[in-house]
Amino acid sequence: MNGSHDPDQAPHVLALGGGYGTIFLYKKLAGMLRRKKLRLTVIDRNNFNCYHGLVPEMLAGKVSPGTVLSPLRTLFPRAQFRNGAIEKIDLERKEVVFSRALDGKEFTIGFDHLFLNLGSAENLNLFPGIREHTLRLKAFPDIIQARHHLITMLELADIEKDPVEIERLLNFVVAGANYAGVEVATELADFLPRVARRRFPNIRVEQIRITLIHSGDHILPELGKMLPKLQKYAEDIVKNTRHIRLLTNVRLASATTEEALLNTGERISTRSIISCTGTTSSPLLDTLPFERDRSGRIVADQFCRVKGSEFVWAAGDCAAIPRPDGGTCPPLAIWALTAGRQAAINIKATLKQRPLRPFRFTGLGDACTLGKWRAAGHLKHVPVRGLIGYLSWRIFCILYLPAWEKKMRVVFDWSMASIFGRDLINMNIHRPVGVMPVMYEPGQDIVREGDIGQSLFMIRKGEVEVFKQQPDGSSLTVATLGPGEHFGEVAVFRRMRRTATVRAKTRVDLLHMRRETALALSESKAEIGESLSAPPQSD
Repeated sequence: MNGSHDPDQAPHVLALGGGYGTIFLYKKLAGMLRRKKLRLTVIDRNNFNCYHGLVPEMLAGKVSPGTVLSPLRTLFPRAQFRNGAIEKIDLERKEVVFSRALDGKEFTIGFDHLFLNLGSAENLNLFPGIREHTLRLKAFPDIIQARHHLITMLELADIEKDPVEIERLLNFVVAGANYAGVEVATELADFLPRVARRRFPNIRVEQIRITLIHSGDHILPELGKMLPKLQKYAEDIVKNTRHIRLLTNVRLASATTEEALLNTGERISTRSIISCTGTTSSPLLDTLPFERDRSGRIVADQFCRVKGSEFVWAAGDCAAIPRPDGGTCPPLAIWALTAGRQAAINIKATLKQRPLRPFRFTGLGDACTLGKWRAAGHLKHVPVRGLIGYLSWRIFCILYLPAWEKKMRVVFDWSMASIFGRDLINMNIHRPVGVMPVMYEPGQDIVREGDIGQSLFMIRKGEVEVFKQQPDGSSLTVATLGPGEHFGEVAVFRRMRRTATVRAKTRVDLLHMRRETALALSESKAEIGESLSAPPQSD
């Protein structure tokens, strides 16, 4: 596909990202597309749109995973859709380069007008261990992994006998008490005890605990700025919800495979840390010569046009669009879709050489579900709460699901969940990675003497100590290992139980290598095998 506008063809609009901004851009341009007065191409690395408003209910088994996804080819029937990752944006040549996932092969496509709907990226620098040891809810593969992880914790707790491990399995930590964090915590507080009581006879329901951590004084800071009484209502419900422990003015300092460490020094024993703490701007924005705001978003004018350009438009999480009542549009779907629609209006006006129309939307409302048929929200600053708030939220969910098929499916799923209970299927789609980074904090056991050994570890940063149990019950330090050294090889290569306990002396970054991978590497080259299998003192 080649470069810029061919005078014999209709003008070409290229949309980067298939989110709500692009969906409503398409709706507004559909007439011109139908009359072939305009061409539209959409590029996205996924071929679906994920409706994040229903993710907490999906985690809690109220709706099926497929219900939150709408196929982009269905949403853009009169546009060209390209499934690929955007690699480069060349504003001078008016071209975009994208690649396919299969082998990285690149393709080039030209445009006359460019629409940026790039969304945001996960901020993986908020605290150590967030990348390696947290469950995240932005990308759909991570969401579905989190869903199955929760079911796995119940399955494991039902057969576990060790009380220390049971505590880890039944402790769930949610970092961030924004809308997403509060919804996830309250849904889990309803879902986990409910299904444990009905389907997992060996789990003591009172052991299930969800710890909601928030760095501010009060939860839902977005709501508190406008409606502090409604914020207090939501906070009172959370505080009084059984199985939830709310911690404010506290931050997650570190996440490891067995613990959540708080900045207060408290350690929470858990295998489930869900991060709802924040996002950062798309890396693609760093390649563009446009002004950015404090959050890293591209600055746009009141027409949803990027400042400094006559042919680049923006909406959604990547764009700082001025609101008529002051400030800029928040990163919420309702603002993305209205900005996308306004961008389409002004693209049409530009093509017809007519005056542009300013963005005038001042908000409609939003809501936060609180579990058990309750929600706190507002409609044009009029507060709604309890059952009425929850039903209002459900109506808006159905209205803003982009595909009619999905609207029907979510109603069906809600009905089935009410009649037959929650879905507990765990497909175990997450395959163990052969080599993966892990992190431990000082004092944490990495391997324990007597455990079955299924993996070895290579030290990248930090130090560990190796202990052996003595006949009198004391522990003897037999080695201190540092960067470049490894441990766990005896258990892996000799198929035996761990002969020593290895404990983090400092914060330590490791490469965790599964037994199958270590054996395959050792068999592929003799030198690697000799290096991995010796010395044997550090198991």
